Amino acid sequence: MRIKPGFAAGTVLVWASGYPVGALAVAVAPPFLMTTIRFALAATLMALVAMVTSARWPRGWALVHTCVAGLLVQACQFSGVYLGLRLGVPASVTALVISCTPVLTAVVAARVFRVRIGLTRLAGLVLGVAAVLAALSDRLGSFGFGAVFTVLGMLGFVAGGVYQQKFCRDTDFRSGNAVQHAVSVPVVGLLALTENAGVTDWRQFWLTVTFLVLVNSMGGASLFLVGVRNGGAAAMTTLSSVVPSVTALIAWPLLGQVPTAGVGAGLVLGFGACWLGAATPKSSVARTAVEEPRIGG
Repeated sequence: MRIKPGFAAGTVLVWASGYPVGALAVAVAPPFLMTTIRFALAATLMALVAMVTSARWPRGWALVHTCVAGLLVQACQFSGVYLGLRLGVPASVTALVISCTPVLTAVVAARVFRVRIGLTRLAGLVLGVAAVLAALSDRLGSFGFGAVFTVLGMLGFVAGGVYQQKFCRDTDFRSGNAVQHAVSVPVVGLLALTENAGVTDWRQFWLTVTFLVLVNSMGGASLFLVGVRNGGAAAMTTLSSVVPSVTALIAWPLLGQVPTAGVGAGLVLGFGACWLGAATPKSSVARTAVEEPRIGG
């Protein structure tokens, strides 16, 4: 199964916008406090959407699996990302680290589901690595200590994506999104208690948090859940290949970071990676109908 171009473009734009906006948010507020408020608002709004639209709620083991996936994808990923941004990791470098997820996800998923990584997917992964390196070739030395937390966030994204595909493919994205954000609130909230700083600009804080809740938490997380269910975790994370270049373009007017020539090369290579990496052969699609879903080669 191939992820539709329109769906892929919308997902990339939503994901890419979160990094520069997130940088603006943590510039005026402690990262864990901001993330706690973001998750609480997102959980409340998604729960209302799920109830109004009569979405089916996960129960029993399905609920447990949804919670575990939520802790990995939401609490682990964004806590690491925002703490890294707070410690000085540039938004574009953060996008670079997160964009390494296609390679790791494909390897982990192939191991979990015991399938080979086909030549088409492998070519997409190679192009993806080339895309992120080209997009940020002039900033590879600006990681710093904060990138350790960014990498931890990336690992949460990888583990959560594969876990999501294996155990939560039948979970409704509306109720699943609400549960995953809700279960992450107390975890991030406890971390927020360790922060001493406060909000320095409430206007910028609420503007950025509102954007992150509506666009990234409600929109982006729902797109991720739907995409994993329809195309698989590896196919969805392949879309990350083009995110650094799009992030650099968005960060230009927001953060004053002028895009380089590498951004253009990254866009071209990233689109190629998305096209190749998002494809799943028919033989693998047939396997998704059995009890244990599998990722195509």
